[in-house]
Amino acid sequence: MKEDLSVVGKRLPRWAANDIVTGAARYTVDLKLPGMLVGKVLTSPHAHARIKKIDTSRAKKLPGVETIITFEDVPHKIFNPSMMNLVQHHPEGELEDMYVLTEKARFVGDVVAAVAAVDGATAEEALDLIKVEYEVLPAIFDPMEAMKPGAPLIHDYAKNNISLHMSFPVAWGDVEKGFSEADVVVEATFQTSKQHVSQLEPCSCVASFDASGRLTIWSPSQHFFPHRRKLAELFDMPEGMIRWINPHLGGSFGKYASFGVEPVCVALAKKTRKPVKLEYTREEDFTGTATREAYVETGKIGVKKDGTITALKENMVVHSGAYFTHSSATAGVSMAHFLGVYRCPNVAAEGDAVYTNVPVSGGCRGYGIPEACFLLEQLVDMAAEKLGMDPLELRLKNVKKHGEFSQMGLPLETETQEKCIRVGAEKIGWKEKRARKKENGTKRYGIGMATFFDVSGGQPFELEDRNVYIKLNEDGSANLITGAGEIGQNFLGTSAQIAAEVLGLRYEDIHIVAGDTDSSLWDPGQMANGNCYGVGNAIIKVATDVKKQILERVSKKLSVTPDELDIKDRKVYVQADPVKSVTVAEICRDAIYNHEGGHLNIAQVKVHLRRQRILHPPGQYSLMLKWIRQRVR
Repeated sequence: MKEDLSVVGKRLPRWAANDIVTGAARYTVDLKLPGMLVGKVLTSPHAHARIKKIDTSRAKKLPGVETIITFEDVPHKIFNPSMMNLVQHHPEGELEDMYVLTEKARFVGDVVAAVAAVDGATAEEALDLIKVEYEVLPAIFDPMEAMKPGAPLIHDYAKNNISLHMSFPVAWGDVEKGFSEADVVVEATFQTSKQHVSQLEPCSCVASFDASGRLTIWSPSQHFFPHRRKLAELFDMPEGMIRWINPHLGGSFGKYASFGVEPVCVALAKKTRKPVKLEYTREEDFTGTATREAYVETGKIGVKKDGTITALKENMVVHSGAYFTHSSATAGVSMAHFLGVYRCPNVAAEGDAVYTNVPVSGGCRGYGIPEACFLLEQLVDMAAEKLGMDPLELRLKNVKKHGEFSQMGLPLETETQEKCIRVGAEKIGWKEKRARKKENGTKRYGIGMATFFDVSGGQPFELEDRNVYIKLNEDGSANLITGAGEIGQNFLGTSAQIAAEVLGLRYEDIHIVAGDTDSSLWDPGQMANGNCYGVGNAIIKVATDVKKQILERVSKKLSVTPDELDIKDRKVYVQADPVKSVTVAEICRDAIYNHEGGHLNIAQVKVHLRRQRILHPPGQYSLMLKWIRQRVR
């Protein structure tokens, strides 16, 4: 890309800003379809209870109630609401243990029945008329207690409530040897907490079947193509019979990397054959959707007198809650970051995912990384204190350099970790403040630091296949069609800037078409900060190809070579004589409506229907792991 940028890096209006601030933007709850019903859910008041009987007879007689569904009315298929098994190269470990409606309540808020009625008030009244007979069971809320022999079992298959034992797949070196070589060894256990992302928009969905049986879903999603596939598998439908539309979205932070109310909403719509809208209340959203994973983490670090880290070891208990969801994926990411932020020749980690009778955990913003760094950075500070060493210098001693392997196992392209530490220390006056003498009195003012790595894309573990169309219009504007979605960070605005920059157009000339499985090619979805990097590079490649075709067409018109031309501010011009030019609109209109010449249709198809895919071949994951193991030392 050119150095003298015209669009990228400029302060421009946010994509769809006018619609959002004026209220014109349509979120899921704003949708109104003819004959649409309102869905509501009935949740368990008990943390652990077997459902003996559900009596819906009185509720069904209430005028305005269209249907009531229970466990008996939904597919008896277990599934995992997480999408991670569909967006990874190597997806084993994501256990399936959940039904659309539960046969046994495993936390307060577990959904046991659902109603569809003509309005919300009627649906609420119907819920009050449903009678559930529960056999209340002993509950367990602490993962450490849940692992003890004799603890109540949340799922019968999981002995001691341990659903899965995990070991970090690319551990290297000999940790025990590394600890024996250390002058200082520190071991400590810390516990993190569950946190709800508290996005502004509660979980919501609209589902509608047409006369042919095709389903349209309107619901916020980070992965609407994988969501569509999992929904198709759950309800025994071909993927092509489902259209997923991603409306404007009121915040995600990882929340919409999993199913929320969609399976229940679809079940209601399927039963009634009418459109159904189902929106959680704020309370239901807090209790019924995933929170950040909570961990009980034991970490161990070995350090030599000069500050060289010799070994790192971690053991974690993953507090899954009532269902498994993202437990193995978040734990794997957490392990990778604990072991991989600093240079260390000997590392190992393992953990257990544990069930309890609390609301489910899942993939929250940071996806296991904040928890890992919380443990690691405290251990580094404790080791520095034992060594009598400045904790900043201890970190600088072990930061990774350009070309060394990152925590995700790929070579680092920068040395920004060291730069961040040095700049941060200078800005906060690290040396000056630490040099102050201790004073008497009741108050103490401290100063601390921590480092944190994150990624741009999830390679080598996650799929990064990205598909982009660019279609030129008669007026010289362009439609940018992508299967990636917007979740509040103005990614689509950034995409428009990139396309405009390469094509020589203005920001307002790029019309975004996104968030609809019917109008775009497959995309894995928004994850690991990878959209701008992955989709952005795909946009650069396809826009460069489109630009090349424009220049080739104009070169014939102006009798120059394509290399002599460039595009800027909607004009294709001769670089040596900028006055000699044509507008992009002129050349687009000519390409579409000038039917003379046998080559024209080919040029039109190329300009309109060109895509770029960034692919990783099958089997690359295992090859990468082998390569990492051989070289990461």
